Amino acid sequence: MWRLGLIFVDIALHRRGPEDLPASKFLFGLLLFVYVTAGIAATQIAQPLGRAAGMVIVDTALYVGFVYLLLALFQQSGRFLQTISALLGAETFLTLIGIPVLMLAGFENGEVEAPNVGTWLFFLLILWSIDVAGFVLSRALKLSYFSGVLIVLVYAFSSFTLGGLLFPM
Repeated sequence: MWRLGLIFVDIALHRRGPEDLPASKFLFGLLLFVYVTAGIAATQIAQPLGRAAGMVIVDTALYVGFVYLLLALFQQSGRFLQTISALLGAETFLTLIGIPVLMLAGFENGEVEAPNVGTWLFFLLILWSIDVAGFVLSRALKLSYFSGVLIVLVYAFSSFTLGGLLFPM
C-alpha cells in the first residue's frame, strides 16, 4: 500500500502518469472512498459536517462524470480507470497536505481576516492541484500540458460556480 501511495506522490511531482496505474475497478473504488473521506475531513474544518459531506459528494460526482465525458469526447474512454485513479490519488495526497495548512491559515474558526502564511500555502496547494490535474489530463488525452491545465481551469471555475449555486453561504 505504501508503494501505491508513493506512485501518487510521483504523479503529483510529474515523475509518473496515469499510465503507470492499473485499470482496476477495485483501486478506483478504494481511491474514491479515501478521496471522499479526506475531502470531508478537510472541508469540515471550515464548514459544518453535513454541509461538508454534501459539498464533497456532489463535487466528486461532478468530477468523476466530467472526466468520464471528457475522455469519451476525446475517444479515450479506455483510459478512464487509470486517469480517474491518478486524479483521485494525487488529489487525496494534496488534500492530506492541505488539512494542516487549512488549520494554519485559520479556516477552522470560520473566517480568515488577513492573508497569512497558511493562506499563501493554501493558495500554492490550489495551484499545485490545478497543475497535477492538468498534467494527468494532458497525458490521458494526449494533449499539451497547457491544454490540460486550460481544461482544468474551465472545469474548476464551472465547479465553483455550480457549488456556489447548490450550496450558498
